[in-house]
Amino acid sequence: MFNTISLQKKHYIEEIVLFLILVLSLIGMGITDFSPVKSHFYWTLMIFVFALASIGLGWSREEYQRKIFNDLIVRQSIHWGATLITVSGVYLLLHTGRLNYETTGLIIQLILGFSLFLNGRNLGWRFSLLGILVGITAIISAYVEEYIWLIMIVSFGLAIIAFYWEKHRRKHLEEDEHE
Repeated sequence: MFNTISLQKKHYIEEIVLFLILVLSLIGMGITDFSPVKSHFYWTLMIFVFALASIGLGWSREEYQRKIFNDLIVRQSIHWGATLITVSGVYLLLHTGRLNYETTGLIIQLILGFSLFLNGRNLGWRFSLLGILVGITAIISAYVEEYIWLIMIVSFGLAIIAFYWEKHRRKHLEEDEHE
């Protein structure tokens, strides 16, 4: 009973963190479009937030309990450090005049989507799903002027799929435990 409650709390915390990452990514796209000067600071800060969120979520996973430093902290630091360097490179291209602000926002969104997707290998399929959603968001916003409604519909659909997938997966885990 106690383990079930703690697993449910971990699940809800993970869902909240993933939702916040998505919202922060969408806010970042808006900031990049409307206030390009502030966007570099915002994205740099968000990469640190994403790294801390990844380490925090990974910390609670059983497979990282014994090798927390090498397997989790170092791996996540390298992962998000590389993301930070890549995003800084995009801003360097922006400041040299090779990119415009709108394109910069889309490229950064694609980089973050890819980083989240790859992070799903370490932290679970939900991160990969979120990475796909963030990447799709960038692509949709490149083609559709009023993209927020379309993104909300896609996000809602993916949230429903994720909810039922997890419910189905937990049902099978419980059945396996009773056998």
